[in-house]
Amino acid sequence: MRDLEDIIRMLAHAPLLYDDGQHIQVQDYLEGLEVELKKDNRRAAIELYELGVKACRRFADPLAYEQLQDVLGLQAELWQQEVLKLHDWMSWLKQISEGQRALPVYDFAAILGELPEGYMIHDFHDELQYRLQRDAGDAWANQERDRLYTALGVNINV
Repeated sequence: MRDLEDIIRMLAHAPLLYDDGQHIQVQDYLEGLEVELKKDNRRAAIELYELGVKACRRFADPLAYEQLQDVLGLQAELWQQEVLKLHDWMSWLKQISEGQRALPVYDFAAILGELPEGYMIHDFHDELQYRLQRDAGDAWANQERDRLYTALGVNINV
């Protein structure tokens, strides 16, 4: 389990070391691991990181890359909270890396009004969680959370 946590941590954090998605390599992920992986785990990690590299290449533009970084960070958090299953996340990553799926798109200013510069999907998720903590029956927040989760690969029908 510690190996898996470290592998996932690097999936979400290694892209943060780059300003765009053109230069990151599988080796960059592997070098950031805190544990030495056994043969089978290493092979699985490499396959995962190859998908990560493909996704980074697809979203190499600095703004799109920043959004990808934000999404990966939120997905790692959702995985830790056991909201996002690893299988579903890997399926999402494969689809995104192959161009079969797009990153979630929001006009946050139209939805929420004036916001601080740099407001992103992770911030929106935090806002939804805050509203749902105050009122679990908030229909809008529940609907938006479900829509966001679906866009992030969460199987909300489980």
